[in-house]
Amino acid sequence: MTAVASYLGLSQTELQDQMQSGKSLADAAQAQGKSVSGLEDAMVAAFKTNLDAANTLTPDQRAAAVAEMKSRIDTMVNTAHSPGEGMGAAFGAGMGMHTGTGTGTGTGTGTRTGSGMETTRR
Repeated sequence: MTAVASYLGLSQTELQDQMQSGKSLADAAQAQGKSVSGLEDAMVAAFKTNLDAANTLTPDQRAAAVAEMKSRIDTMVNTAHSPGEGMGAAFGAGMGMHTGTGTGTGTGTGTRTGSGMETTRR
């Protein structure tokens, strides 16, 4: 969430408050006068940086993780969450939303390496 908040010019708390009030990331971007495509680019860039820093994946696994993220990013950005639902680490290397079991580059629900994109607020 750090990269998202930074792109939007918000603190993490301000972004979390917007998400908790039922806004999607796209709503937050539009409210800040930012483009949704720019937001998606910032999210992908942060995800790639985190994957590169993890050093636990092969180049093919990294490429597959990025492709998977790109295939789901519109849903991630446009989905509004009900209060209390939050966002967390169900997407590969620690980025995404709690939507079932998530996806990952390993087995199960993915690896949790923390991309600065994850925040869980309870």
